[in-house]
Amino acid sequence: MKFYLGIDLGTTGTKTILFDSSGKVLGKGYKGYDLITPKDGFFEQNAEDWYDAVVESTKQAIDGFDGEVEGVSFSAQGGSFLFVDVDSGGNVIPLTNAITWMDKRGVKEAEQLNKVATTLTGDKFGASSMVAKYLWFRNNAPEIYKKAKYVLSTSDYIYARLTKKFVIDYTSAAMMGVYDPDTNAYSEKMIELACLKEENFPKIVQAGEFIGNASEDFKVKTGLKGKVSLYVGLHDQFAASLGANYFSQKDVIISTGTTWVVFARNDERIKGNFAYRKHPAGDYGYFNSAISSGTVYSWEKNLFGISYKEMDELAGEKQIDENLLVYPFVSGNGGYRGQNVHSFSIKNANFKHEKGDIFKATMEGVAFEIKQIINIYKRSGFEIGNIIVTGGATRSDVWMGILSDVLGERLYLSEQADGCCFGAFSVAKKGESGDFTTFEFTGRIVEPNAQNALKYIEKFDLYNKNL
Repeated sequence: MKFYLGIDLGTTGTKTILFDSSGKVLGKGYKGYDLITPKDGFFEQNAEDWYDAVVESTKQAIDGFDGEVEGVSFSAQGGSFLFVDVDSGGNVIPLTNAITWMDKRGVKEAEQLNKVATTLTGDKFGASSMVAKYLWFRNNAPEIYKKAKYVLSTSDYIYARLTKKFVIDYTSAAMMGVYDPDTNAYSEKMIELACLKEENFPKIVQAGEFIGNASEDFKVKTGLKGKVSLYVGLHDQFAASLGANYFSQKDVIISTGTTWVVFARNDERIKGNFAYRKHPAGDYGYFNSAISSGTVYSWEKNLFGISYKEMDELAGEKQIDENLLVYPFVSGNGGYRGQNVHSFSIKNANFKHEKGDIFKATMEGVAFEIKQIINIYKRSGFEIGNIIVTGGATRSDVWMGILSDVLGERLYLSEQADGCCFGAFSVAKKGESGDFTTFEFTGRIVEPNAQNALKYIEKFDLYNKNL
């Protein structure tokens, strides 16, 4: 029997799972990390916290395990980056904190780009645009810009720490803002706009490619034994798709977490308002993100000083209020809503409403955003098969019932709640054996309530009219 580690480098923490070759879970570990918010709209992290979380979560996952791990691979959040230098020994030296995908510091730079670059690229740049944020550093910290050897994202920073190699898979490279998905290569045009060079970015390779063996430092700190082969991972949504129990290519995955993401596949290139790139398992993968989803519920939890269980119980006691609307945009709206101009708001609330009403309307607001995204897929020509939901929100019967009613569709709630780790395991095993591991669906089904579904058709219309 061979053993593997699937590691998910998430937005708020890192989870590591130890698997045997059949996909059985033998151990789990998790360590969170904090956001650093020095100014309004600035969202940073300490990249060394990422590495420390990989070490600690790995130690937890292999606690009591006396064997050797054959291979390790990663799933990673996309759109976060930092500038680094490299010393004479090949060690990576951070020059900045990691700038997360939530960061919106590039307001002025986006305005400047849109004046000169929109006709050139065909794209609109926002404050969260990677290129705009690169240019923010050029304008505000030119000494760092000149000194930086590389711009690294989450996974490739970890690869560099573990092996001193600078590589990235194309699903993650596509989140760096300077990538052309039609050629699976960096875009000279976008790199020039960023005032950088291609050599400033890690080499693009296929998911599952062997990087090297883990460093002695990592093995000593974690307790791992043997060679510990590392394989290039992939962006978290693509990892989740590998670990989410597909029935067929037409299935849609709703991955719930800090951000809820709608992921679909198609064997042909379809143009529309979503991100796309080649899928490591074949054909094309497409995704669109409801940015304020898990974040809004976490924010309300902290705001009211209450547990998720209590929030569920209070929301579950309430009937559908056809007029109460919560717009969940605490961290902005997704690109499918156009420019990032919407913010959190509650409409038509009055003295009769209680906390449970707000929580329920918030769940509805997130579900409405998911419906908005799925409608975009349908209008673009996707045939929607089964809808599979993974992640933490599947533990909420209340929220999943609302989502099913809003969509008017049966939902398959996957037991593979750790889909990103399963996907990373699949990549590690592919790197070692040559094939992706697939999983049969195990989970439960939620059916829509016909009466509620009719009410939500009207409420969804009202929600969009009042936005």
